[in-house]
Amino acid sequence: LKMALSRIELGDVTPHNIKQLKRLNQVIFPVSYNDKFYKDVLEVGELAKLGTKMLNHVLNICEKDGTFDNIYLHVQISNESAIDFYQKFGFEIIETKKNYYKRIEPADAHVLQKSLRSPCAPPAGELQKSD
Repeated sequence: LKMALSRIELGDVTPHNIKQLKRLNQVIFPVSYNDKFYKDVLEVGELAKLGTKMLNHVLNICEKDGTFDNIYLHVQISNESAIDFYQKFGFEIIETKKNYYKRIEPADAHVLQKSLRSPCAPPAGELQKSD
């Protein structure tokens, strides 16, 4: 019995499939995004991808770039599965914003942060050579 390994590929967001992304967002998310959001998505290049490996893809880009200190995102306070998902990737709740969402209940959102800087790493130039 042969098992087929499924391969997930991240597709680029292009003017040809942006309507698909819009439709997916409408079905999945309780928030509707305006046209400017989708215009911005087309302009951020590698940071916008379709696919379940999207978060790892973005984290890898940010870590390789080396100029990002933290990544932030908002999650509706009632969305426990999303909060659990992001916490598995090292995000922590750092703040709760009241009335963040305008048309959905609950309207409050947690702000989650993932630090890309190791807190125990000494600043560059301060490494001590041990004998």
